[in-house]
Amino acid sequence: MKRVTFISLFLAMLPLSLHAQVNWTEHPIATGYMFATWVYAIDMDGDNDMDVLGSAYEDNEITWWENDGNQNFTDHIIDDNFNGAYCVHAIDIDDDTDIDVVGAAVIDSAIAWWENDGSENFTEHTLTTTFGAAISVYAIDLEPDGDVDIVGASNYGGEIDWWENDGNENFTQHTVGVGLSGAWGLYACDLDGDTDVDVLGAGIYANSIKWYENDGSENFTERSVVNGFTEACGVYAINLDDDTDIDVLGAAQGMNRISWFENDGIENFADHIIDNSFGGARAVFGIDVDDDNDVDVLGAAFLGHEFAWWENDGYENFLKHTIAVNDTGANAVYAADVDSDGDIDVLGASSVKDKIAWWESDLIGIEEGGKTAIAEQCLFPTTIIGQIQLPSDIDYKLYDISGREINSLNPAPGVYFLEISGEVIQKIIKIR
Repeated sequence: MKRVTFISLFLAMLPLSLHAQVNWTEHPIATGYMFATWVYAIDMDGDNDMDVLGSAYEDNEITWWENDGNQNFTDHIIDDNFNGAYCVHAIDIDDDTDIDVVGAAVIDSAIAWWENDGSENFTEHTLTTTFGAAISVYAIDLEPDGDVDIVGASNYGGEIDWWENDGNENFTQHTVGVGLSGAWGLYACDLDGDTDVDVLGAGIYANSIKWYENDGSENFTERSVVNGFTEACGVYAINLDDDTDIDVLGAAQGMNRISWFENDGIENFADHIIDNSFGGARAVFGIDVDDDNDVDVLGAAFLGHEFAWWENDGYENFLKHTIAVNDTGANAVYAADVDSDGDIDVLGASSVKDKIAWWESDLIGIEEGGKTAIAEQCLFPTTIIGQIQLPSDIDYKLYDISGREINSLNPAPGVYFLEISGEVIQKIIKIR
């Protein structure tokens, strides 16, 4: 605890550049998981902790790992005869309140889903075995009519299709788009804000990212996000710049590039390079990693053997932070609060290293909301320059955004939280 005297401060409303200090601790979930290709996280068994799913191309396997609540993971094989298993996703397909699984297999050219009986016993339902080198899959209510449909990408066929669920899990196949040579990455969301679900695809030989506009009756028109995006592998969509429309993230393996494509509100996309030296950029994802209310970017570098994140300063200037290196064949990346401690952890699949792992974030946020009142003369602005002003008779603690106590009223620029009498009562943004 400290006692301080009044010190002058100046008010300012200037652009802010903050740099998060997030450290990562690696926790392997599976090793010897031959040519691990995908990773996803969701509460599979309804016990309020985060479980993990993965696929292994050479093991021909779809697996889930049960979290015991203390991040000890037990593997459960869903299918070990799904030849060339490449992608996995999970959602309640049949609306029975448990989580089912959907997957894509390259060698089998298959899209399938596995029905959960409520006790995590799974029954396979195959949708197709002729979808040439099925490489990606996603599940969402595409119409929407209240049931979950399935979307898939065919690498050999250069095609994206969707399977319509009639509400009783009878699926009818429909074409979304053709001619996306080497179709690889896949995502679906309402990209144009017209309340129906559109589809995005990345083509490794097409060197492009396309989006397919849904007219509301599931007739799709091909539109371009970017061309000349060499060996486009990864695609994701999220509102990156907080302007109410949906932007696109892409990974281009042949250009070692992670980019974001700014939506102008009428689906014209401007390419902004985040990193053009991320060796063999294979996968990309967007989420607020550092809890500062903007969207950061995560990536996996297949040839660079690296997982990394790029910190958004709130103005879409990005600073790279490495999460892990020497992860040969880093192929897929995802993020979720794995350990239920309130911050975002990272998950990755490393194909050549045959590994699924998660990296624990040490970002421990401080929640505002205390009810302690400050006398009128104690009030100060949220945004400041210089030292922090407090009356001499105030007992306080000052914390940075990671929850570490700061022993100075003239700290480095950043975001801080002031605690008085055991209550966090104000956020302070120091510019310089």
